[in-house]
Amino acid sequence: MSYGSATPSEPSTKKLVLIFGIIAIGAFIVLSIFVFPVKNLIRDEVTAEVKILSKNEGICVVDTTDHPRGINQCPYEVGDTVIVKYKEGTSDIISHELKP
Repeated sequence: MSYGSATPSEPSTKKLVLIFGIIAIGAFIVLSIFVFPVKNLIRDEVTAEVKILSKNEGICVVDTTDHPRGINQCPYEVGDTVIVKYKEGTSDIISHELKP
């Protein structure tokens, strides 16, 4: 009896590697579609008109649709209406300007 070779009823090493590779690729595809959607990696840019709610030590707080955000080195006053741009799901404001 030879222990180094596969018998006809046992799959070869190449077939096992191929099967494992197919399973791994399939699992990656399923996870990327249902668990970690690829579209979440590319976030939508949102433009919103908001009011300055508070200002403390040069940081203004505005309330956007998903959560409050801060504007560092804020030149605005409480109650000013500002147009802000941000990426959905992040905390940073990309740009801001006083509404004309």
